Amino acid sequence: MDHVQRLEDASVYILREAYARYPRIALLWSMGKDSTVLVWLARKAFFGKIPFPIIHIDTTYKFPEMYRFRDEYAQRWGLQVLVSRNEQALQAQMKPQQGHFTCCDALKTHALQQ
Repeated sequence: MDHVQRLEDASVYILREAYARYPRIALLWSMGKDSTVLVWLARKAFFGKIPFPIIHIDTTYKFPEMYRFRDEYAQRWGLQVLVSRNEQALQAQMKPQQGHFTCCDALKTHALQQ
């Protein structure tokens, strides 16, 4: 067994154990490469059907292709995707130009807390 296979097996084990101990878990999916690999590993851990929700914190600043990717793979993989946005910050037209920390805090952290 090579190093990558051992890491994959360990990841699958950790995901199964986490779900067994904490049945109200969720997985964050930014649609980046790291979190997409995590979704793929979770699918592998649960034989193609992830038994908990996938959360996408939507800042509305992604490329349109990323939203199409999310929606297509959510349907293809049978994911329960919960999209969260901080609507109040978006209505106030929060933008990265107002300060990276301030914007990320409002659009990501507060959206997750909601």
